[in-house]
Amino acid sequence: MKKPKHVLLIYPPLNNIVFFGTFEPLVLEIFSSIAKQEGCNVELVDIRFDPKGLENLAEKGYSPDLIGLATHGYSEVSIVNELARTCRSIWPHAVITVGGGQATITPELFDATAYDYLVKGPGENLWRRFCREGLSRQSEYQIIQDDHFSKEYTFPTPDRGISEKYRQHYRLTRGGGRAAFIVMTQGCPFRCTFCAIWPASLKLYRLRVIDEIVTEMKSIKEDYVYIGDDNTFANYNFANRLADELIAAGIYKKMVTACRADHISKHPELFEKWASIGLKEIIIGIEATSDEQLEQFNKAANVADNIKAIQILKQCGIRPIVHLLVPPHWDHTDFDRLYDFIIEYRIETPIIIPLTPIPGTKDYKMYKEKGEIVTESEEFFTFNFNVLKPKHMGLKAFDHAYDRIEKRVYSLKRYFGGYCGDIKFIEYLRWYIFIRIYLLYLRKRRKKLYKLVNPALL
Repeated sequence: MKKPKHVLLIYPPLNNIVFFGTFEPLVLEIFSSIAKQEGCNVELVDIRFDPKGLENLAEKGYSPDLIGLATHGYSEVSIVNELARTCRSIWPHAVITVGGGQATITPELFDATAYDYLVKGPGENLWRRFCREGLSRQSEYQIIQDDHFSKEYTFPTPDRGISEKYRQHYRLTRGGGRAAFIVMTQGCPFRCTFCAIWPASLKLYRLRVIDEIVTEMKSIKEDYVYIGDDNTFANYNFANRLADELIAAGIYKKMVTACRADHISKHPELFEKWASIGLKEIIIGIEATSDEQLEQFNKAANVADNIKAIQILKQCGIRPIVHLLVPPHWDHTDFDRLYDFIIEYRIETPIIIPLTPIPGTKDYKMYKEKGEIVTESEEFFTFNFNVLKPKHMGLKAFDHAYDRIEKRVYSLKRYFGGYCGDIKFIEYLRWYIFIRIYLLYLRKRRKKLYKLVNPALL
């Protein structure tokens, strides 16, 4: 075992439709910064834009000592496994590591012979140790976990120079410009049954050092910043102090992030402050339009707070991007009720998602035990397809009901009827076109899904 000299970081492609943007591989930029602090030479390959990047490096005679692979979610596990096998074939003597949320909650899904080490939970300290001390090759992966991580989320300023050759691709969709990606917190203190975030972060909720955030924000060249937190505002004092520090530093960026509705409804003044420094959109997990369904999700929220949060954000000049889940027990009345909710509160651009139980979540375990998961094929666990047995109709009829509400919500009739808030027509038209292309994509992919499903369920 010797200290690695050459480190290769690999970011896999997504097996998914991109709604909000294509963002930089932030965790690998952080790991690059750590590796360089430990004296390593670092290469990055973003497979999304450089599919032959590994082979091209090999042709140039490049030979890494240590390889780090990032993961996205369940639907990309086979992609990451195949990348690891490719690396093993090209560079048989390199040590290969993998980590991330899905590796944390379902390590058994990762090819044990393709990796040497699988890291569960926070990996910044372990990665530093790997780069400082080195690792030895293994016949099968060892699963390791950092039991001494800091309760404060801290890491060096990401090495954005390592991704410079790809940066023109990192941008917001829907007419947005080039965008940077930043994190300010890690994990979530809530325990929603459908969510993989809290088990993937080992039930942690860590706040990043505010001085580090301000320093990084100063270094970002892009005007747009996507805050990739799962719950930026769960700690009011932290979020309020951070806003004050950004104001004092004279930082203004056009920002997008995510937040729970109850945090917004409790602290409207906080979001007025964040709007003043550039917060333009907040993704809100409304999830349901009834308190009963919210309770089943263990959401620890209520419809009244959800409605109040939408109204507060609009008053602050922040657009709410409302997430709504479609569970398998719905009938046609439920779909109509969802449409009425969107109309009543003039929700500009709702994101309607089939309830998707990701392996490692409480919902997955429940639906698996009931025998109500219609396919285990990971390519359909992308939050785009219904993979659960509908209660009141066949799968095809359920999919048709889903398509119908998407077309009703993103219709010119709704826009010209005055039920779309203050969104400009050209932006709404982009959504209108995108949704119709999206539905064509779904219909094409569903043909394969239906072949995998028990015909009696169709």
